[in-house]
Amino acid sequence: MNIIFSLTLLADIYTIQLLRGIVQSQKLIIGMRQVIRKILLLILVIIYTGIPSAGLAQKILNVRSGDQGKFTRVVIDTTNRPDFKSTVNEGGGSISAFMPSVTFSKFKAPPAVGGIKNIEIIDLPNGMGQILLKLKNTGQIKQTFVLPPKGDIKHFRYVIDVMTGPKKPKTLIKKQKSCHKKVRRIIKKKVIVIDPGHGGKDPGAIGRRGIKEKDVTLSVALQLEKHLNATGLYDVYLTRRTDKFLRLGQRVAFARKRKADFFISLHADSHPRKDTRGLSVYTLSRVASDKEAEKLAIKENKADLIDGVDLNTESPEVANILIDLVKRETMNLSAKFAYNLIKELSTYVLLLRNTHRFANFAVLRTPDLPGVLVEMGYISNKQDEKLLTTPRYCNRLCEGIVKSVKSYFAVNS
Repeated sequence: MNIIFSLTLLADIYTIQLLRGIVQSQKLIIGMRQVIRKILLLILVIIYTGIPSAGLAQKILNVRSGDQGKFTRVVIDTTNRPDFKSTVNEGGGSISAFMPSVTFSKFKAPPAVGGIKNIEIIDLPNGMGQILLKLKNTGQIKQTFVLPPKGDIKHFRYVIDVMTGPKKPKTLIKKQKSCHKKVRRIIKKKVIVIDPGHGGKDPGAIGRRGIKEKDVTLSVALQLEKHLNATGLYDVYLTRRTDKFLRLGQRVAFARKRKADFFISLHADSHPRKDTRGLSVYTLSRVASDKEAEKLAIKENKADLIDGVDLNTESPEVANILIDLVKRETMNLSAKFAYNLIKELSTYVLLLRNTHRFANFAVLRTPDLPGVLVEMGYISNKQDEKLLTTPRYCNRLCEGIVKSVKSYFAVNS
């Protein structure tokens, strides 16, 4: 009798648990239905509004232009709701529309109409794109707006209305020429300071064949100067042009004196392991990204001790520059440049693992001056040492840096 009662009780308990499981399953099914409804609703919103999902690149389908009499209208057809930034370039002779994460369909640039002389479509590093409107005369943006899909038009349209000034009357040529001279004095080129590491009594690292880091950095710096000057866009200065020793504070003061907009320090390190090779890019951080980066920063910052000078004993002006109060925006700009540079060089330069590194370099501590320290390779490695003394390789390296400089100032002018 007890056995029957026990079996009956167990059966009741199992039935109750089974019923609870069914109820919980029903709740789970109801919950899943609610989640699925929310997901479907979100998909419908995305389809209707044209908001691109994460990782989906914007696509430019076509660019059109038309003369509206008092202004010229440019229409950019896009697959998704556009996130563009349009600005009038220096001098007012052109207008740029910048687009993040963009790809271009195959189409011809529209012919010149109205106040627009030419339209260029430019692929920039990091997936960005630029549509450059070259104007017949100086102009300005009247308005920009977005037209959503409507009727048979299934795509978005980004509209830029451009107003340009009248042509110069012949009677005012002399007067306007004098005005242009004044404008040229006001519009300044971006200033770039290139810092060839080491020099003089400080040879830096020494390669397997006796090649000195100070000679490699100066050689590449002089090539980079030629490439940047060839663009006609920048005023370029070198902290040293000869085999000369400079303290770290002098290098920083040099850049400050010339009101530099960007600072590029060139180095070529050595490593105990002879098989270690590859380029790396350093930006400033109070905390080093790894022990190797920390050791390198300590070694480079000790360059002043060769001359018996500690940075802490510098003049108050330089000491204030080198204190560890670096602006966050400056560090972010430097990091963006480093990212673009690595992407640009990755196709034809061997990169060190974890290419973008962070360390507390003294020459990068200026609070309002973005900059990077480029370790071009390891001259302790046989292959890197040979490449860094090969003109063709150094030329390609300089071309990559110039492209990165152009893309940097295109969005941070």
